Amino acid sequence: MSDQVNKEALFNEVKGSLFEYLVGLKLAQRANQELDFIQNIDKNYLAILGQQDRMVRQFYPEMLSFLNEASTKGQETLCAKYGENWVSIKLLGKLSSSQLQSDFKETDLLLVNEFGEQLLLSLKLNKKSAFVNTKSAGVKSFLTQYFPYLNPSFQNEFSNTIDLEFKVMGDELYHQYDLEFNGNFNEWVKNGYSELPGELAESDRDILKKYYARIAKTLHRILSTAFKENPEAFKKSLYPLMGFSDPRIIQLICFHDFKSQGESVIEIHDFKDVVDEDITIRDFKDIASIEVESSRWVLQIRIKPMNKFTTTAMKVNCAVKFK
Repeated sequence: MSDQVNKEALFNEVKGSLFEYLVGLKLAQRANQELDFIQNIDKNYLAILGQQDRMVRQFYPEMLSFLNEASTKGQETLCAKYGENWVSIKLLGKLSSSQLQSDFKETDLLLVNEFGEQLLLSLKLNKKSAFVNTKSAGVKSFLTQYFPYLNPSFQNEFSNTIDLEFKVMGDELYHQYDLEFNGNFNEWVKNGYSELPGELAESDRDILKKYYARIAKTLHRILSTAFKENPEAFKKSLYPLMGFSDPRIIQLICFHDFKSQGESVIEIHDFKDVVDEDITIRDFKDIASIEVESSRWVLQIRIKPMNKFTTTAMKVNCAVKFK
């Protein structure tokens, strides 16, 4: 069981970056650009990819054949839709310069054709039927960063709510163990209790779930106000949350069923697929997430811990499902 859990963790850690690399490599091989493609990858990132490849070969060899099949299917689908006359294929990767990230947003592969036209490709490897993760942001800058038309007082209110709810959650957890909460979890750690949500007792996890739900409720109210105040600006603010900070982005998603070795399905979405006039915010359901819906998609906005729950540093995780 432990071995399987470790394999799953490895899979989640490396699947995305190796998938991006393999799709790029196969596009480059098809265009006789393999050497240029490899030479253009940041040297530090290339070393990381090499380490990941060796780990997979050693500990999880069946994943390599899956990634090969998925990346082959991905590049074939892309070429069938957009042609294959690429004169430049660049993997931007996780270690791109900040200027490149600023220019190309969520782009994983930058393709240039013979006419100098760019294709900004964002690649996702995703479980079948699951929401596709598109954006993650810190809770204390989320509104100012993605809804800049809102008065800054809304972000201040949201940040203050997080601080207050953190204290309520701390009091409730400490009370379970006859301890007194003084604003931090130092005593909790000293007593040997875990800081990871998944390692808590069920009653403790319930306290955490309610804590995240209360924060999500405040965010739901603020977003509902933002929508009412300026529907057009609100809609435009959603596009970056869905992975389309640049309207030139093309999302290629490989939906897989790796565990049961089912066949992968490739979907391609562009900016036209997310633009929709018919948008609603679903009623709040007392859980940690908010859902914004259109006739074409559902955007889930979820409150999550960064890793440990013992700090107010949390994230807003955004994920999309196309209908």
